[in-house]
Amino acid sequence: MTDLTIAVREQTGVDAGRVHHLRLGRHVIGRDPAASIQLRSTDVSRQHAILDVSPEAVTVTDLGSKNGVLLKRKQGKTTLSGPTRLADGAVIEVGGVDLLIAHPGAQVDRALARVGEATITRMHGAGADAGKRPGALVPLVLTAVFAGVVAALLWLG
Repeated sequence: MTDLTIAVREQTGVDAGRVHHLRLGRHVIGRDPAASIQLRSTDVSRQHAILDVSPEAVTVTDLGSKNGVLLKRKQGKTTLSGPTRLADGAVIEVGGVDLLIAHPGAQVDRALARVGEATITRMHGAGADAGKRPGALVPLVLTAVFAGVVAALLWLG
């Protein structure tokens, strides 16, 4: 996947090759028709796991499924317990279906951390809390007030 979107690609199973593009937020993986990532396998629970997608990472949490969620690595498979942050390129197994995680933001963060960059800044769009954040007006007013005080002190002094 050379696409710059956050996505999950089915590597194995009936629908191998199918790509699920993800928006930020929570996504259910399961057999349920209402699941964001619907997998066609009898070994997948109706609501098997949750993917929490943020600008920085994808986190997977098993929802108490019978077969669990496995993280596949070169050393073998690891059964995940509790929320687990996934790197770009991670492969998880859900009910016998391998899912490849593509998250360009996580890839950038990992590369910056690898070269010692400690100040990673993310700009978030205007969301529900946009009205609560101070705009440029507050610093401008404070600067003008400070400049006025300094000018008055210099003039008087």
